[in-house]
Amino acid sequence: MKKMLKATALLAGVGALSYAGRAVLIEGRSVGSRLAEDIIRIVNFDLEDVDAEMLAKNFKENRKEYRIPEGIMRSEIEHFQEAGMKVYRMRPRHKRGARRVLYLHGGGYIHQPSLFHWLFLDRMVQDTGLEFIVPIYPKTPEHSFEKAYSAVAALYQKLLADSSEPLVLMGDSAGGGLAIGFSQWLSEEGLPMPKGIIVISPWLDVTMEHPEIAKYAKLDPMLKTENLKVIGGIWAGNHDPAHYRVSPINGPIEGLPKLYMFVGEREICLPDTRKFAGMLKAAGVDHEYYEYPMMNHVFPQYPIPEGADARRKMRTILESLE
Repeated sequence: MKKMLKATALLAGVGALSYAGRAVLIEGRSVGSRLAEDIIRIVNFDLEDVDAEMLAKNFKENRKEYRIPEGIMRSEIEHFQEAGMKVYRMRPRHKRGARRVLYLHGGGYIHQPSLFHWLFLDRMVQDTGLEFIVPIYPKTPEHSFEKAYSAVAALYQKLLADSSEPLVLMGDSAGGGLAIGFSQWLSEEGLPMPKGIIVISPWLDVTMEHPEIAKYAKLDPMLKTENLKVIGGIWAGNHDPAHYRVSPINGPIEGLPKLYMFVGEREICLPDTRKFAGMLKAAGVDHEYYEYPMMNHVFPQYPIPEGADARRKMRTILESLE
């Protein structure tokens, strides 16, 4: 937590500097984005080595009641319980739109939401005027994907029953993979679909078998391929890690609602996201694909000009999904 707080403070300073000098570019990217990458490397956002100690620590941590860090939110916040998980409801304090967003956070299926998730979500609530629903879904190593799917499905059905307002599915990293896999499952089950899906740097294949991943692993300051393979295997439980509910790149794509994907060029999720976009195009599935040069994993969460540009696009997308 101390590292996260330190990084938050540093990135806040980066944001101020970045916007003050937004016209200055280094190697085709904003000064702020370059500084943000350097901070990520120094503070070490990377996943810890996955060993017995790390797994035991996360097992214990994830059993605690999750609480949003105090004093950082402008939105109205309430929470409720559904299917054994805590669910946060975030609303703007004034004008509200008709759509709702079910947001599945990232964290490699093993970590709870970070400060950056909440700062990003709070900003999105304020910018869009929409309600965001954020479940603290079950995590590994205690649980596999089956428990998470069951809990998210119960919440999804409750939200549909509670209101006729349009529901959009959104997620980042592991949460982006979960959002797509969950939608594929909804399609197979013949259940109502969300109005659209927006994903940021989605983790689409936990086997990490794409031959180009090694190339991008050298550029990515945050994620380690071998760690993700281990965690992905645990998340799969007794199932094949290639199963689409774990690795949605292998799932059905016909029948999905319109899909919007944001990804950076300096992250190991890029090869599979490119591949998936190509699959959607070949199958004639409606989608929009945004690939940002020189950007890192989940860059829209950072206070940099490129992140602000991506958030503006997301706001426009959300306004279009009636």
